[in-house]
Amino acid sequence: MDYFVLWALGFGIFWLGLRFDDEVLVIVSALVGSILVIWGLTSAPLPLQLFVEVSCVVALSFVCMRCIERGS
Repeated sequence: MDYFVLWALGFGIFWLGLRFDDEVLVIVSALVGSILVIWGLTSAPLPLQLFVEVSCVVALSFVCMRCIERGS
């Protein structure tokens, strides 16, 4: 269950970083938040990892298909 803590910290830091006006703080918080989210994903159980990865691939394929349709 520690992966939930890492995800919460990662998304929380990422969300707080978007509220800053300074570009350096936004970039640092985005990097730290991304590292914590990835760390949480790697410590999650395998079925949850596969679910998240398949969901990301499916979501990106829909976005890519829309781009291809617009270009044609």
